[in-house]
Amino acid sequence: MSFFLAAASTSCACTASLVLLVAGAVTLLLVARLFVGYPADPLSDSALNRRERALVATVADTFFAPGGPIPLSGCEAGAVDYFATYIRRCPRHQQILIRLLILSTELGPLLFGPRPRRFTRLSQAQRTEFFEGAFTSRLYFRRLSFISFRAIMTMAYLANPQVARCMNMRADRDPFGLENAS
Repeated sequence: MSFFLAAASTSCACTASLVLLVAGAVTLLLVARLFVGYPADPLSDSALNRRERALVATVADTFFAPGGPIPLSGCEAGAVDYFATYIRRCPRHQQILIRLLILSTELGPLLFGPRPRRFTRLSQAQRTEFFEGAFTSRLYFRRLSFISFRAIMTMAYLANPQVARCMNMRADRDPFGLENAS
């Protein structure tokens, strides 16, 4: 009788160990899937790390896709470097908020779809679908994240002189004619 009890307790211990081992392996795979696979950072002195640069490049080319009405894509217009400069010039508390914006955009598709993958792993159509969902979301912070990212990317894109020329934009330092009025 004691033999059967000893065998049963050993079996339970082995099962518990196996469950813990499998749970650990799954956790390791999930962590690796989330944080591994980004391209090497070409600018080590950048205000953005390689994951952040990869996401900003993907977002820039989602908003301003290659082959669009303006010949430059978001990356070709220098949106990633502009974004890095922008974040470097922000106060520390705003840098933290912008990094949270980047992180929430990268991991957002895991919660909201269209597919349970990181944003940088989605196709162009899926990224557009994700942003359309964020734009029309009933969740205030999801809409706010979309609008914030769109505003920064628009500033970055329009800062490129070639883009400005394509859009017939010119600087007007006195848009209300106040200098001539005095």
